[in-house]
Amino acid sequence: MLSRTEKLAQKDSRRSVARGRRGFSLLELLAVITMLGIIAVVVLPRILYSKVTAQEHTCFQNRAEINLAIERYNIDNGALPTAMSDINNSTWFPGGIPLCPVSGTAYTLNGTKTRVDGHTSGSH
Repeated sequence: MLSRTEKLAQKDSRRSVARGRRGFSLLELLAVITMLGIIAVVVLPRILYSKVTAQEHTCFQNRAEINLAIERYNIDNGALPTAMSDINNSTWFPGGIPLCPVSGTAYTLNGTKTRVDGHTSGSH
């Protein structure tokens, strides 16, 4: 059986252990914040690059689909469309002709080639 002083000493030792484990030290928090910062510096540029690349690929695919619709229009009507409005209907594009996901502008028909080319900036 423990004496009264031994019981008090045991309680004090439990309290001191509990006091030491209440929270994180400033050094631990600084280390975690530094690690999160390093991860953000590595990951964020890759995410942004992936987004731009995906938008450029989507733009290329949109142009390919519009050019295929121009060819189908030519086969069905025996003539090439004179304007984008000729193929902007429920037969060719039920949801409407898409906009460029990179610039947000509408695609334009090249009058000499009767095709949708890249943008005037030529960036994609």
